[in-house]
Amino acid sequence: MIMLVCWEGLCIILCFSFQSACIPLFMSNKDIAAEAVTGSGKTLAFVIPVLEILLKREEKLKKMQVGALIITPTRELAVQISEVMGQFLEEFPQFRQILLIGGSNPINDVNNFKTHGANIVIGTPGRLEDMFRRKADGLDLASCMKALDVLVLDEADRLLDMGFEARCPLVSYKTFNTIM
Repeated sequence: MIMLVCWEGLCIILCFSFQSACIPLFMSNKDIAAEAVTGSGKTLAFVIPVLEILLKREEKLKKMQVGALIITPTRELAVQISEVMGQFLEEFPQFRQILLIGGSNPINDVNNFKTHGANIVIGTPGRLEDMFRRKADGLDLASCMKALDVLVLDEADRLLDMGFEARCPLVSYKTFNTIM
């Protein structure tokens, strides 16, 4: 958890050791494979650097350019990450996120992406795989990923156990920051 503590006009930032170990590495363009217990602040350890990296881009992202892709094995985790990201995006209206998970209508997801765009995609492997194949619906998600700077594989061990690596050619698509 990252906290801002102020006392007599002096403000300091406190964060969990997990975050203080990961964030500087992430910001130095290092790939990270880390494991931590529930409640240790893993989500913030990648949400904050994702936004920082997108903010520091020389060329600002356009509406349909995805700068960050966050993949997680379950809908519940994707929703949780989206909620945390959404709290930060209230302060950064230049970025838009989209949540791509099973259980929702894929045509609605396509239309939402085409209408509003997204710079940050949070999703589950199955829905992402489906969305990458929907060119007939007028969405070329792979082309939107050409500006990708950051790939986050949340709970990468579970993703790999699910056969994700074989199903997602994007992992070998290009070089970018990766956190697992």
